[in-house]
Amino acid sequence: MNDTPSWQPNVDSDKEDEAPRRLVLTPASTIRIRPVRWLWDTTPEGAPPTSHGRIPLNSLAIAAGGPGLGKSQFSVWLTARITTGTLPGELWGKPRGVIYAATEDSWTYTIAPRLIAAGADMDLVFRVDVRDDEELHARLTLPKDISLMGKAAEAYSVGLLVADPLLSMIDASINDYRAAEVRAALEPLVAAADRHCFTILGLAHFTKAGGSDPLSRIAGSGAFGQLIRSLIAFAKQEGEDGVDEFVMSLEKNNLGRLGLPSHTYEIQSVTVDTDEGPTYVSRFVLGPESTTSVRDVMRAETNGDTGSLSSEVAEWLQGWLTDVGGSDEARAIKKAARKEGYSDSAVDRAKKKLSIQSKQQGFGRERTAHWYLPEAWAKAGHADLPRTA
Repeated sequence: MNDTPSWQPNVDSDKEDEAPRRLVLTPASTIRIRPVRWLWDTTPEGAPPTSHGRIPLNSLAIAAGGPGLGKSQFSVWLTARITTGTLPGELWGKPRGVIYAATEDSWTYTIAPRLIAAGADMDLVFRVDVRDDEELHARLTLPKDISLMGKAAEAYSVGLLVADPLLSMIDASINDYRAAEVRAALEPLVAAADRHCFTILGLAHFTKAGGSDPLSRIAGSGAFGQLIRSLIAFAKQEGEDGVDEFVMSLEKNNLGRLGLPSHTYEIQSVTVDTDEGPTYVSRFVLGPESTTSVRDVMRAETNGDTGSLSSEVAEWLQGWLTDVGGSDEARAIKKAARKEGYSDSAVDRAKKKLSIQSKQQGFGRERTAHWYLPEAWAKAGHADLPRTA
């Protein structure tokens, strides 16, 4: 005997069809289940397939951080790889178009030169403008232009829509700090991305308010953090040689694994030739994995150098350098610190707290930073050299 209850509705279908507003119930048994596909997937060889997916296909992702951290350069880097089919993931070997909607940078002086420097296929990158017979200076606006965007994405085989910044695309009449209004603007865009098979990368700024949770620092309504499937956050900290070190972390991953490795990255200056002479732009370069996350950097900024952990790390670092004669290679110090459970950022803060000095030694690939306790710095004859905190 089949005990499974029938899901057939026991209602008057004629009366139901006449209602202007009605409910439609779909049995779960009729819904087709599918695996998650990834636009960007960094799964290493030997790991379970798609276990390191970072940006899901046909979804909304946000790249967020403070000003000057390379968010726009990252979006150009991603654009270049999608248009050339060189981004690890579902589109590897399958070049696709990119719609690049930017309101803060000049196409002539910044965006186009950056795309060239990143190696993008310029025939597959599209600036988007709006022509409206009733509005002289029309601009791309959500949710008004979602239908047009979906049709354009399908017509040009677009794999990615870059919104730099995402807030600039939302209709000015919408209060971007009200969750209901933000949802009304973005939910149709997310649905269009799924329907027309393109991914959205929205750029966003962090607020200046304190806190170590990157998701809560995204400017605007909390609805931004709720609607996105992936958050890539950007931060910088002082490196072991006193030079700024940039860190990029996956801080939200609704459809995949959290806790994936963070990466360092560089913002390099590049010369691009034009018909009128050279121009100089910046380029994003992805670096190796890092044990420090954006959350670590934000926590350090929030807590400063206070607290028992800070004192504990400083005490450990003081003892380590004392035991080895006052000086050691920075990489060796951080490797030992990791074994004790201390992050690179915690060690860097302890270095500053103890007024430890740093000096580069060697050349090329053999170039390394050595750290000195203040007394060892003086004994080594470096008193006349510039001091670094």
